[in-house]
Amino acid sequence: MSNGANPLAFLGGSGNPHGGSVATTQGPAQLQLRRRFARLAAVLRAAGALGAALVAVVGFAPPARSVWVAVAVVGLLLWSGLFTVLTLRPHPRTWLYAGDTVIVVALCLAQGGLVPAEVLQASAGSGWIDMVARTGVLIAQFTLRLPLAAASTIAIATAHAVGAGLRDASVVLVLQGLLAAAVVALLRRGARRADLALSEEASARAAERARSAARSDELDQQRLLHDTVLATLTMVGTGSITRGSAALPQRAAADLAVIEGLQAHPDTARAVARGPAPLDVALRTVVLTRHVGLPALDVEFDVPPLDLPHEVVEALAHGAAEALANVSRHAGTRAARVAARRVGEGGVAVEVRDSGRGFDPAAVPAHRRGLRESVQGRMTAVGGSARVTSSPGSGTRVVLRWEP
Repeated sequence: MSNGANPLAFLGGSGNPHGGSVATTQGPAQLQLRRRFARLAAVLRAAGALGAALVAVVGFAPPARSVWVAVAVVGLLLWSGLFTVLTLRPHPRTWLYAGDTVIVVALCLAQGGLVPAEVLQASAGSGWIDMVARTGVLIAQFTLRLPLAAASTIAIATAHAVGAGLRDASVVLVLQGLLAAAVVALLRRGARRADLALSEEASARAAERARSAARSDELDQQRLLHDTVLATLTMVGTGSITRGSAALPQRAAADLAVIEGLQAHPDTARAVARGPAPLDVALRTVVLTRHVGLPALDVEFDVPPLDLPHEVVEALAHGAAEALANVSRHAGTRAARVAARRVGEGGVAVEVRDSGRGFDPAAVPAHRRGLRESVQGRMTAVGGSARVTSSPGSGTRVVLRWEP
C-alpha cells in the first residue's frame, strides 16, 4: 500500500474495515441486484424492440412514411442488439443507459412521421413508439441512479408529448416511472441492508478472532514467564538456588534474554497461535484502505465469507492491494472489480479486474518488480500462483489462486 499502512491490521485487533476510506464498494447483495437489473434491462430492450418492429411493419399506415419507418426500425433493432451485448458484459457503463434514453427521446419526437394517424389521435398509447417509450422508462429506472433516472423519465414523457401532442399516454409514462422508481428504491435499500448485515457479521467474526488471538498471546507469554522468570524466583524462594550460587547469574541472564525477546518481538507468540483468518474481511479492508496520492477507485466487491490460513490470507490481501494500486496508477480507469470463488477442496481464486487501457505483460521491464514480487512472489511463497492477463485496450485481469 502506498501509504505504508498494513491492510491486515484488523487481524491483530486494531483495524477498522469500515472507516477512513474514499473508495466505494458494492456488497454481494447489491452486486447481485445490479446484475439482475442489467439482465432485465437487456431483456426489456430486446423484446421491446422486436415487438415494436413487428407492430410498426404490420400496422403501417399514413401519415407514417415508409422510408422513415424502415430507417427507424432497423436502427432500433441494431441498437437493441448492441445494448443487449454491452449490458451483459461485466462492466456496463452509464453512457450506455443514457444513450438508450437519447434514442427513445429521438423516436418519440419523430413519431409524427412514424405512426398512423389513428394512433396519434388515440389516448391509449397503443403504437409502436409507445412500446419503445414504456420500455425506455423502465430501463432508466433499473439501470440509472437518481437524479439521472428521474431526468430520463421526464425527458421521454416530454418528448412523447411534443411528438404526438399531450395525451393520456404521456402522463402514464410519468406515473410508470414513479412506480418503477419506488420499487427499485425499495429493492436497493433492502440490498444495502443485507450487505450491511453481512459486513457487520464479518467484522464481528474478525473482532472475535482478534480477541481470541490476544488471549492466546497472553497465555503464551504467561506460560513462557512461568517456565523462566517465575521458575527461577521459585527456586530462589525455596532455597534450591542460593544467592551465591554460580547457577543464579546464568539463569537470570537466560530469563532476561527471554523478556528482551518478548519486548523486541511482541507478536511472536501471536504469530505462532494464529489460526484461520477471514479472507472476505481482509479483502474488504484492502478495498477500503486509501492509497495516498492515487485516485480513489469505485470497486465492485463480490467475496463470500471464507476462512483460510493466516499466511495465505495475508498473501492474497497484499497481492490484491498491489493489483488495485496498479489500477489506480496505470489503468486510466477508476472502476475495478474484486471477486473470489472457492476452488477444489478448500482452495480459492481471487480476481482483480479492470477495463482500463491494459498493457503487454511481456513488455514490462525487468526492473519493474511490482507484479513480479509483490503479487507473484507472495503467492509463490505460500504455495499459490498468480496469473496476469492483459493486452493494450482490453483491460487487465489478475487471478490469485491457492489450494491446500
